[in-house]
Amino acid sequence: MSSPEPDPRAADLPEGGEVIAHIPDEEAALRAFAKAVSEVPEGEAIPEAVIQQGFTALTRLYAVKFQLGERWEPFADNSMVPATAAMIMCTSMMRAVNVEVFELGMWQSWSGA
Repeated sequence: MSSPEPDPRAADLPEGGEVIAHIPDEEAALRAFAKAVSEVPEGEAIPEAVIQQGFTALTRLYAVKFQLGERWEPFADNSMVPATAAMIMCTSMMRAVNVEVFELGMWQSWSGA
């Protein structure tokens, strides 16, 4: 019996627990997002696909850095992100990867995050 295909949304942690660093890949994705935003003509709305590209790039880069031991707040000190906005984003992200709040709580207790 063959093992199931790994879920591409799963953490990139091979056996043994060491993190495979993809920082150059993740930084390239973030740069591609920045380029896509800069190509949207002034006054036009940024397309949904470009916003999704940005969330993907930023989330993956932040996660890789976190897994490598970097621990810093996701928002700049001088920026104000309302709790409602953070909850909307968290809920949408968890729904997109099919993770329940209970699973998040379990992961946090196991990982110390």
